[in-house]
This record gives sequence, C-alpha cells and structure tokens, in this order.
Amino acid sequence: MVKAELAPARDNQTNRESIYDKGIVSDPLPRPNLLITTDVVDPGSIRALSRYARVFSSTVLDEASLSQLLPSIDILLVFFWPSFLTLENLSRMSNLRLIQSILAGVNHIPFAQLDKKVVVCSNAGAYSDEVAEYAWSLLLSAAKRIVDFHNAVKTDQWTLRRTLGGREVTIMEEKTLGILGYGGIGSAVARIGKGFMVKIYAFSRKPVREKGVRSFQGDKGLLRVLAQSDAVMVSLPLTKFTNKFIGAFELAMMKKDAILVNIARGELVDETALYEHLKTNPEFRYATDVWWYREGKESLKTVNPFFELSNFIGTPHVSGPSGLATGKPVRFAVANVIRFLRGLKPKNVVDPAEYLVTDRQEY
Repeated sequence: MVKAELAPARDNQTNRESIYDKGIVSDPLPRPNLLITTDVVDPGSIRALSRYARVFSSTVLDEASLSQLLPSIDILLVFFWPSFLTLENLSRMSNLRLIQSILAGVNHIPFAQLDKKVVVCSNAGAYSDEVAEYAWSLLLSAAKRIVDFHNAVKTDQWTLRRTLGGREVTIMEEKTLGILGYGGIGSAVARIGKGFMVKIYAFSRKPVREKGVRSFQGDKGLLRVLAQSDAVMVSLPLTKFTNKFIGAFELAMMKKDAILVNIARGELVDETALYEHLKTNPEFRYATDVWWYREGKESLKTVNPFFELSNFIGTPHVSGPSGLATGKPVRFAVANVIRFLRGLKPKNVVDPAEYLVTDRQEY
C-alpha cells in the first residue's frame, strides 16, 4: 500500500485533493496506481480517472517521494517523456502495465527499455481535425504563393501581382491529392479535400472503402500515388519502416510542379535529398510543420539552407499543440486509460517492433 504522504494528484484549480482521492489509502479494495507526468491534465479528467485508480502526479511530488512511488505504478499517462523516467527508474517499475501517450505519436517512448508486458498506446485521432486544418493551410499557402505575395507587399513589388498572380498560382479544384497514411489525420485531410473537389488517392496499409477515395497499397501503389498526384500530404507515423520514406527516388517520381506537405514527422523525408530536389526543381514546392532531429530533439537547425529557397515553407511544429486548447487530446487519452481500467482492450495499441531504438524527445 502506498503511504499517505505520497499525496495523490490534486485539483489544480482549488489546490485540494479530488473528491475521489479522499480516503484513498483506506480503500478496502486495492486499485491500480496511475502516475500522471504532466500538468496538462484537467481536474475533471483527474476525477474521472480516480473512479478507477489511485491517481498521482509527478508535478507535486518531491524526488524522494517519487522514487518511493515508482515501483508501485501500474499505469503512466505521459505527454513528453519525463526526464526522471531513466533506465534505472524504469527497471524498478515491475508493476508497470500500460503507458498512454497524450501526444499523437509514440516515437519519443524508449521501447527498448520497457518490459515486453508493457502495453503502449498512441493518441491517434486526438489531434486529427486541428492538424488536418493546418495541413490544408500549408498546402494552400504553397499553392497560392501566399509567402511570395506577402514578401512582395513588404518590398513594394506591386508588379508581381500580375506576373505571379496569373501564372504561378495553383487552382486545387479537380486536382489529385495524394495522402500517405490514411489514419485519423489522413482521413480528416480527405474530408476537407472533398470540399475543394479534389480527387483523393490514399496510400494505406489496408484498402479504404470510402466514397470519393481511391486507395493503393504496396510499392507499386505508392509510386502510382506519387506520380499521379498534384499535391501529396504526408501523415504517416515515424517507425523504423517509414524513416526516410520519401527519398531521392520517390521525389523524382513526383510531378515537377507538385506540392509536398509534411504534417507528420521530419524524418519521413530525407533532408538532403529534399534540398537537392527543391534546388534543382524550382517549380516543386515543400511545406512543413515538422523538422528533423538534432542531438535527440526536433530542431529548426537544418543541415541544408532551406530558407534560401523560395519554394520552401516551414513553421515551428504548431499544428498539434493547437488541439490542447480544446481539451480533446487529454480526453482521448483519459478515455483510453479508463477502457483499460475497466478491463476492455485499449485502442491505438502500437507494436514496439515497428519503432526505432532512439533517445529522441518530442519537440
């Protein structure tokens, strides 16, 4: 039994224990111990979890108390991977059964350090609408040359409105949009795309049976999507199988004036191959909200000078965090933990064998 002084998670708004946590130590029926390692979980979600588990927060525990608590933890609810969960501390967590990520992806989780019995769940679908909207904003910014026009106004180049405006703006209606990865984000991108009356080609593991969507699988299917699409959205998870999924060969298969949008992870696209392709194909455009890793973290510092190119648009990975304001990512993650606590099979269980052995941390 965990000692009372280790203190369950508290309601951040009132600084009082949740009503579900009062008297938790004297509960005659032992319940699982759940540790929240972030302060983004709202009080209502904490109360909901407390109906099924004893809930603790690492943000209110000192180092000694946290160390004492870790061996008894059954479930982790994480956002970024916390620095205190080192290899040494993980080795002490023999009770650990479930790790639920609040982030959509799980490539920040150290799979190689986990016991095989630990179930890891992504938060796929929790950010889909927000990320899909942002993906379309990147696509339209590239297609409509928004950055070029903005810079023209800044530098008083009014004559460009005739030359650029009439000649280089892409109309998306009846164009073909390829979507690589047809999960929550990919399907949300397609839903918006139907409003633009684009033809939708989806590259997916399994056939997609959805009106207005043609799906393709395998290497031949991928090449067909790349070759026939006017714009391609990348919404694949980053695994050891998708690292550098788009390289020099795949880029060469695309149309010379295609638009490539990356809303997933930077490493899905080979950085140097992309730079060379953009440099030698000025009509090709790349727009991204995600970046490559440097020293274990996603970084805006690239090996190649992308911002010297006019056919490159980059933003600092802001598409996903906009969803936190809605509370939806936390609700999705908490609902999945509750499924597990109720004895149901959790959603979004990932296969550890698919993920790279890395020391990466999100953002």
